[in-house]
Amino acid sequence: MRRFLYIPAIIAAASAMMSCHKENIINEVHVDTTIVNHTEYHAQFVIADQQPVTQSISPITLRPGDKVAVCAASNAVTEAEINDGIRTLESWGLKVIKADNLADADGRYPGTLDQRVKGMQAIVDNQEVRAIFMARGGYGSAQILPYINWKAMEESPKWLIGYSDVTALHIALNNMGFQTIHGPMMVGFNKDSQSISSLRDILFDNGKADMEIPANSNCIAGQASGRLVGGNLSLIYAMNGTAFDLNTKDAILFIEDTGEANYSVDRMMLSLKQSGKLDQIKGLIVGDIIGGSQGMDLPVNEIIHKYVGNLGIPVVYGIPSGHSNRNMPLILGSRVSISVDGHTAKIQYQNGAAIAK
Repeated sequence: MRRFLYIPAIIAAASAMMSCHKENIINEVHVDTTIVNHTEYHAQFVIADQQPVTQSISPITLRPGDKVAVCAASNAVTEAEINDGIRTLESWGLKVIKADNLADADGRYPGTLDQRVKGMQAIVDNQEVRAIFMARGGYGSAQILPYINWKAMEESPKWLIGYSDVTALHIALNNMGFQTIHGPMMVGFNKDSQSISSLRDILFDNGKADMEIPANSNCIAGQASGRLVGGNLSLIYAMNGTAFDLNTKDAILFIEDTGEANYSVDRMMLSLKQSGKLDQIKGLIVGDIIGGSQGMDLPVNEIIHKYVGNLGIPVVYGIPSGHSNRNMPLILGSRVSISVDGHTAKIQYQNGAAIAK
């Protein structure tokens, strides 16, 4: 198997990591544990060489007759689990092809690492394919990242659609300046008609998927603009400090998760804070964070507020995106503006931000 690595940001990230000699780190961090609540922690040494991503490359809109693919990089799937979603795509007039490994199984995975890499690479390289619909989440997408060559995306950008574990793929592509869609996957594709209708509008009609919710006590008032990035909090956390680390500079960060205990949410938010990521963002969007357990910890909303409440940034809290039945799509890698006042919290996509290919 040939092994590829095509992430330009890795070179800068590696240089930053190599420059972090022990004495530099000691000189940057001054923590007196007796006055920890009054100590400012600066993590600039971690991401100092990371530059904001300024590209926003959008694939062209789909048309009936276009070819799209269904791929699997996380948990294995059965034909019965994805047939309903495939039928919906076909009802849109799309021609659906399946990745070579889609029916494979190797433990929890849809094939061995080699099979998953080859299955995904063949679809990425196929210039007739206009969009990639991921089959399901679970675990495994990050494993294929060092071996995928995304070069063909420059010549023929295609949408990548999914959420949960697919966040690993979103991060890799968003870091390179490509837009992707955080939205429904083939398993459970039709759970919510409004989510699917919005996804279709984005794909076929260049819909911008603006969103508005009533403001609530967890929102923080303000206005900000930036590149929308993020996804599943656990995946953002897992890739923190790796060559595929999410670039949050001058960005609007979106987070969601499921099944994580409240102390785990705290641990992940702490990591984003201590790595400097939260200090780089212009605003925060919080989707569904569900299925966890509070135990002796603070409620999730208070945990999040603990880490962002003093940053002076707007927070849109509680949009219907993530692991609930309603999973409204978000165009990651696109420039958005968010605004929060006493009545509403809005997400609006900025016209002219996309570079059509």
